Amino acid sequence: MKRGRLYRVGHLCMLLNFIALVVTGVMRFTQPFSIAVTRVHMLCGFAITLLVAFHIIGRLRQMKSMVKSRNGSHYPSLIISLVLTGLYWSAAWFAWPGAKEVVNLSYEARHKNEIFRERENVLGGITDSSVHTFKLSTENSSLDVTLDWTELGVNSEKSIAIWVETKSGSMIETFYVSENLRFSDDSRWEGAEAKRGEVLPIWRNRYTAICGIGPDGVYDAISGPTKNHKFDLSNNLTNREAFVVYVEINAANDNEPSVLYVAMIDPESNNPYTLLSLLGTGEGAFKSGSINYELGNLTTAKQLVEKILVHTVWVSE
Repeated sequence: MKRGRLYRVGHLCMLLNFIALVVTGVMRFTQPFSIAVTRVHMLCGFAITLLVAFHIIGRLRQMKSMVKSRNGSHYPSLIISLVLTGLYWSAAWFAWPGAKEVVNLSYEARHKNEIFRERENVLGGITDSSVHTFKLSTENSSLDVTLDWTELGVNSEKSIAIWVETKSGSMIETFYVSENLRFSDDSRWEGAEAKRGEVLPIWRNRYTAICGIGPDGVYDAISGPTKNHKFDLSNNLTNREAFVVYVEINAANDNEPSVLYVAMIDPESNNPYTLLSLLGTGEGAFKSGSINYELGNLTTAKQLVEKILVHTVWVSE
């Protein structure tokens, strides 16, 4: 390929990747997080970096002439460019006035209460056959939750939430929420738009105490967010206070409600391992979040889980 044609192809690829970078940047700014959009944005940025590098290498002499000349007339331009770029980068990095206001217009800033973010001391992973989440406290105590699917569960599209509460029913901390429900109260479910509370109604009602927004999208000024409560299981693990682990699961297109698994974790128990048991369903729980204890009508919904096992390590007395 001739050099001229190679340059034209390179410039056209640079332009197309730049357009994709701008479009995906706008999408990331205005819409909920999407791994597909983020992947395209990152790879286009990487492609542009390589193309710009090749462009600079091919015009190295011209670049040198822009930086330096015999009489030094280009130095002021270089200094001004560096100063302006440095100021721009500093404004972005340190959130100076103006930059901060622009960022506050983004989707994530406007919907920060809705977005679920894992804490730094919570790790997790998901495979086709299991879900695993692990919390380590500063006192070397920990909680390890492992969910294993049956063959039916492996082959089903599912939404899941794993959280813990006090014995009195106050939510302490959410450990895991499925990807489709993490970044917005509105999501795609069974091929249509749906609220989180329609998919996982029990968890979503309990989560109101943390986010302060009810399942219907209305700010709940009475119940939350609770300002004086620390939503962190580390306090219970450190103080050896009993708590309850919940797992809510909903499989798509099975015409059945979400199912709820639960176990009380007691510091007085000699066995560090606890199996969760099926307790009820989220049928009719969109507004109230109440548990429906009728399990007789369930068929496939109670056949998704092989076992849910919790391993608890308390702070030594």
